[in-house]
This record gives sequence, C-alpha cells and structure tokens, in this order.
Amino acid sequence: MNETADSTRSSLEWKEPQAAEPRYEPRYELWAGEDLLATLSFGSPCRTLGTVETQEGRWTFQQAGFLRPSILVREEESDLDLAVFRPGLLGHGRLRFTSGVVFQWRHEGLGSATWSFRGDGGEVLVALQLHPDGEEGPGPHRVQAEVEVTPAGHFSPRVPLLAALGWYLILLHRQEEEPVTDGPIESV
Repeated sequence: MNETADSTRSSLEWKEPQAAEPRYEPRYELWAGEDLLATLSFGSPCRTLGTVETQEGRWTFQQAGFLRPSILVREEESDLDLAVFRPGLLGHGRLRFTSGVVFQWRHEGLGSATWSFRGDGGEVLVALQLHPDGEEGPGPHRVQAEVEVTPAGHFSPRVPLLAALGWYLILLHRQEEEPVTDGPIESV
C-alpha cells in the first residue's frame, strides 16, 4: 500500500488485475490514479470471506447466518465484531458499528448500477458505480467500479472501510444473480 496515498480523494476505482493464469482466489485493488489504496481478496471463489488491507489496517468480512443473514466486520485475527451489516429489501441495508455509529446502504433503484453508504442525515458519503466487465476496454486492469467520496465523506475516518465493504456487498449481490448450472446447457 502506498503510505502517502489519500483514500478521501474524490475519484477512486476498484479494479480486478488480469492474471497471467487463472486464479482460484479472486483479488481486487482500489486505485487513486497511480496509487494503490486497498486490496480485497477472497480465500475461495465462493466469496463469503473477504480480507481487506489498507494503510489504516486489515479487516475481514464474513457472511453469516441463513434465516437472518448478516456480514460480520472484524479486525483481522479477531473474534470480536467491529460492525455488523444487516441486508434489507431492494439492495438496502444497515451497517452498525459496536460504537453505535450507523450507516445506511442504498441501491439507487431498479436498473441502476450505483450503490452508496449514507450517514445519519441521509447524506451520501461513499458511492460506488458498477461497470460491466470489459466496458473500459483492454489494458492491464478491467475497471469494475468507480468510487466517489463525497465532500461529506471526506470527514469520515471510516471511508476506506466503507469503500471496501461496499465493493464486497456488490460482489455478493452479483454472485447471487449469476445463474447456477452443473455444466453446459444442451438443447434437445
């Protein structure tokens, strides 16, 4: 990580590096221009446990529960929850830190590729705009999402964590939407 990089810059991008060979453990990088700000990696392709590293620290995101699902946010190698995310309807949800601070997660509507974390007053702090695979064309990276830190977000020390958790939630959402097949579908 770049120690001098600033995660409160207004324009950031989550990218998936193109690997020389297939990877079984997906990895994503958060960039501000030429500065690497964060990584999000998964221990398996199913993406239920993610590890985030920024210059501020290392955290894990763990999907838990079946009837009442949640995402547990912990400092790496800790069994204590730092925060718990509870999904709601229509892509919304609530992130509650043990300190009592609460952030709202919102999907901006049907057909929209934008999600955001909002503060107590409803102000957008961090917004993520998803790009379909390959939209940005060839190159060493495929842009997966643009991250905008709003002026209100510049004052939150949790911006790096919110940007990473937002990307994790979008990846989970996309994974749930992908059709599951046991092999090629053949026509009769």
